[in-house]
Amino acid sequence: MMRTLSTRMKWILGVVAGLVVLVAGATAGYAAYFADHALPGVTVAGVAVTGQTQQEVADALRQRAEGIAVAVDVDGTTTTASLADLGVSVDPEATAAAAFEPNSSVAGRLRALVSHRDVPAVATTDEAALASFADGLSAAAGTPVQDATVALAEDGTSFQATPASPGIRLDASPLADAAGTAASTLASQTVALRPEEVQPAVTTEDARAAADAANALVALDVTLTDGITDFTATPADKASWVTIPAPGDEGGADALGTPAFDRDKVAAWVLKTGESSNEDPVAGVNNVNSRGDVVSVASAGEPGWKVSNADVVARAVFDSLSKGQSFSGDFDYDRVEQEFTTQLIADGAENLVYQAAPGEKWIDIDLSNYTVSAYEGATIVRGPVSMVPGMPGLETVTGTYHVTRQVASETMRGNDLDGTPYVTPNVPWATYFYSGYALHGAPWRTSFGWGGPGGSHGCVNMPVDEAKWIYDWAEIGTTVVSHY
Repeated sequence: MMRTLSTRMKWILGVVAGLVVLVAGATAGYAAYFADHALPGVTVAGVAVTGQTQQEVADALRQRAEGIAVAVDVDGTTTTASLADLGVSVDPEATAAAAFEPNSSVAGRLRALVSHRDVPAVATTDEAALASFADGLSAAAGTPVQDATVALAEDGTSFQATPASPGIRLDASPLADAAGTAASTLASQTVALRPEEVQPAVTTEDARAAADAANALVALDVTLTDGITDFTATPADKASWVTIPAPGDEGGADALGTPAFDRDKVAAWVLKTGESSNEDPVAGVNNVNSRGDVVSVASAGEPGWKVSNADVVARAVFDSLSKGQSFSGDFDYDRVEQEFTTQLIADGAENLVYQAAPGEKWIDIDLSNYTVSAYEGATIVRGPVSMVPGMPGLETVTGTYHVTRQVASETMRGNDLDGTPYVTPNVPWATYFYSGYALHGAPWRTSFGWGGPGGSHGCVNMPVDEAKWIYDWAEIGTTVVSHY
């Protein structure tokens, strides 16, 4: 026969179930609230932050840190320094993040109900700033001890020693400890420092010996060549390669290190020097016709040259200098072929003295048959026109030029072969193509198409109407080719 629960038992079980539900609900609510609020029992640098958001904790820390100071007593004289004065920086965000680390899990939130946790402030110290503050205290207390040093001279070509002198020195370690404690606890501190009479750790003799050793390195010669030009390191170059380890870097806490060349600096000079000797290729130009066929080379261009052994040379230079030996060596080069571009020329222009583009205006001065012809592309549009060039001794220049200026009428002046000056007024329709050389009308002449004695002073003399035609047709920049 089955038993049934009594009314009393049913009531008790119901109460227990209700309590379980209430506890579960309360736990869930607790866990949810403290997911983004500081947990119970959490303090930051001794100050409770329970219930605050992470941003509120950070903001409060920032305000607290601003009021923290360290009182430094030096022989009865007190100087108050802020954390910033001592090079100490409190990081409110990092500290708040550390305080909220247990909030990331439900288990962590529940453990906070039965534990206490104090989070120190997260801080960093600028050692150089702290040392500078301590040096200032030393200077105020008396003449600080001065270690001898070695530095480049003003011209950057040699090393000089500065002398040492005895004086006082403060042991800054108690100050550093006090600054660290003040930062981590966010509580102001007091520290006493006592100056001590000390002798310099680096003597004048030590520094002079190091300077002499460094200058001996600078005296070594380094010369590289590309086979044509020599590249010699200057004293300033070599001095910039020398390093002298400061006390603590080499040979013990109180000794200057041995001067030596810096491998990277030597290599950088060699690589830079090699790059400066490189020659970039000069692109060539091929003339092509309307079918795209290369018919001539307008410009051959030039190949380039690039250093191929700079790394090898850099190692050799450093190895030689490290042995106290001068160095001379060669750069090797790889040939860099030039590229070619193309320019379209008029069909038939490949047989002319100038390979013009289709429709391009140009002027042909033929000194062999004493003619001038005007072309557009490969087509003559005027001429050949008979002319008179420069007389022997005052010959017309040859080469490829361009129209530089034009003058409708002017007075021309110059000297004859014997040095006698001449003046020719009202010279018409001058088209200049190089310096004082021009094509122009010569109304004083009755015949053209010849050369020799009695010719011009270098200009191209033409009939007036033909010179005007050239003047009207040509433009500034029009190509002029003068040849035999």
